Amino acid sequence: MEKHTEYILTVKELCKYYGDGNSRVCALDHLSFEVGSSQLVAVLGNSGSGKSTLLNMLGGMDRFDSGSVCFDGVELGRMSDRELTAYRRNTVGFVFQSFNLISGLTAIENVKLTADPESHGAAEDALCLVGLSDKMRRYPSQLSGGQQQRVSIARAIAKNPKFFLCDEPTGALDSETGKTVLKCLERLVREYSKTMIIVTHNAEIAKIADRVIRMKNGKIISDETNTNILSSNEIEW
Repeated sequence: MEKHTEYILTVKELCKYYGDGNSRVCALDHLSFEVGSSQLVAVLGNSGSGKSTLLNMLGGMDRFDSGSVCFDGVELGRMSDRELTAYRRNTVGFVFQSFNLISGLTAIENVKLTADPESHGAAEDALCLVGLSDKMRRYPSQLSGGQQQRVSIARAIAKNPKFFLCDEPTGALDSETGKTVLKCLERLVREYSKTMIIVTHNAEIAKIADRVIRMKNGKIISDETNTNILSSNEIEW
């Protein structure tokens, strides 16, 4: 039986171009795919394949030129700038390779910047979830790279988004530290039923995903279901 029957994200014939005239480049070339609710999808590709551009389109950080992106029944292409801002703030949790923490704020203060104001204790709960209950009052300079990345994940968790977009979340980390970060991301999908897309060039990370989409030159060259899903503890890179 198919594990995911409800699609929360539908992408159809998505195109994005940069430049004009002879210098015009097609960054995304008629991409179409669907993502099931509570599904973890890995998007693989080398630098320049279009995977980060795709993430920017899905996250409402940039507008596409043609095609459609529909998340949870809402078409992103029809949103105003104000509506896209609300979508980014309320619906999507972003995790990037760079931690983007504010150096003059503690871990708990960084997380509180995005925490759901209607959820009392959301920031504390998020830091506990990523295993940093004892580091809440530390400043970024007092944390390791892996701990800083977990604070950035907690910051995304604290606003209780429906959808997580992760761009090379372990790119700046060694293997063991990276696996600790991946374990946090895994829990969000497997235990808390969040939907997640991880963009990466690392084929090992794709082994923890339900689906693996491979990109090259702005196109999807394969879209496969992972029949042997591993845990973050079982992969090496």
